[in-house]
Amino acid sequence: MKKNLLSFIVVVAVIFSACAQQKKTTKSSVVKTKGTNSAIQFIAMERTPCFGSCPAYRLEIYKDGTVKYDGWSSVEYDGLYQKKFDAAKVAALYKRFEEYPVDTCSELYESLIQDVPGVNFYFTYKGKEQKIINAHFGPEYFLQLANETDSFSKVDNTWTKLEEPKKD
Repeated sequence: MKKNLLSFIVVVAVIFSACAQQKKTTKSSVVKTKGTNSAIQFIAMERTPCFGSCPAYRLEIYKDGTVKYDGWSSVEYDGLYQKKFDAAKVAALYKRFEEYPVDTCSELYESLIQDVPGVNFYFTYKGKEQKIINAHFGPEYFLQLANETDSFSKVDNTWTKLEEPKKD
């Protein structure tokens, strides 16, 4: 009984500390831009491995529609691939990023659980390179942005392979 009570208290403490950490993330209003004069010039997202079979890859999404995919763990396509997407689809993703104050978020959100795959964002905002590590522990909108970014990660035979996979 004491073991169950102690486990329950630990779980509740982890949940509350994660929620408390989420509240102190930003202090600015939403950034909005018009047309193609986007403040964000480059977006990359990386999903990191876990102790199990979580897919690990990096997506680099360029404004001209070029997307580079680099998969290295628990993915169907290992290695570096490239594909040109419709520029309007890419512009829509850039616009979604600009709907949120991504430029004022913390650079690191502490992971309270060891075996959780990470979601990291890298982008260039007004000429300055920024990164957000463990974004999934940050504001909730990062999960939405990660899911939308993942729509570019479905590698198939229409992608061009750029190099052989790295040998471990």
